[in-house]
Amino acid sequence: MRLLDQLKKNSNYSIRFELGLIQLKGKEYFDEMQLRATTILNSIFDKNDDILIVVCISNPIDYKKIDSPNIKRFIKNKKLIYGLKCKTIAFEFDEEDTEMETKQYSLKVKKHDIRLGYLIQSIGFKEFGMKPRVNGSFYLLNLTKETLFHMYDDRGCDVYGLEKEKLLPLYYKFRKWILDYDRIRFDRMFEQGLFNIYETSEDMEKRLELNEKKVKETGINLYQVNTCYITHELEIPKEFAEECLSEMTQTGFEINFEQKLNDSIILRATKKEALALVDYQTELMSLYSRKYKGKYNGWSAIKAF
Repeated sequence: MRLLDQLKKNSNYSIRFELGLIQLKGKEYFDEMQLRATTILNSIFDKNDDILIVVCISNPIDYKKIDSPNIKRFIKNKKLIYGLKCKTIAFEFDEEDTEMETKQYSLKVKKHDIRLGYLIQSIGFKEFGMKPRVNGSFYLLNLTKETLFHMYDDRGCDVYGLEKEKLLPLYYKFRKWILDYDRIRFDRMFEQGLFNIYETSEDMEKRLELNEKKVKETGINLYQVNTCYITHELEIPKEFAEECLSEMTQTGFEINFEQKLNDSIILRATKKEALALVDYQTELMSLYSRKYKGKYNGWSAIKAF
């Protein structure tokens, strides 16, 4: 399991993708989650790759019975289950916690051996109390490509690699699915997008102060449900407009624009999200404005009901 531990601890070379979208409800929400997770999985696992299914279940050490993850139901060829291995390791999330322990189950398979659709659905349902659902944390370790897929629940998944070059094709292909909250970090890791674009400490302080003032003006309590449609306005010189639009359409924001009489466009980026997260959004918009020699005109919010 050395490779698994190396990948899990190597968070510098990982990408987090958004699976469930807050603006979707019911069947549409789970269909999009299933589509995204399946598409990402198919991009990192080929039919001849050796795959290790790893499941971790943690319980207090004085609790005698630790439930089995029932991996058999996710395997097409039931005879493979005889290769299932189990060992007890330190608590998965804190090795210094002496009150907990983790049972780690592992099974070596090929891609065609896994009921992938059923597995993804079961992970996506686990926080909703619906069936089918999984017990424990599921990891799919690609032994051939030395990459790791971990769908933690319906909201998202992480893909890890020992080298960032192995993740670069995923970044290019699924850039639109990267969480905007993490976008700056991943752009800088891959030296793409907003890499090498920074705001000064004075600009950041001014931006955060303005955000705090505007949030108070909305009268929305950030300690209660505060989901809003947040719209940002950027003014971009006409000569950079096409390139700016191309990049920003690869985000989770809905992008609209209008031509001005002078040599610039007004670009509006809207996203349904908690108003409490407006600081990271304004950082993104500030950096896009800076990159394309434009001006960030600020934001407005309408509460989503």
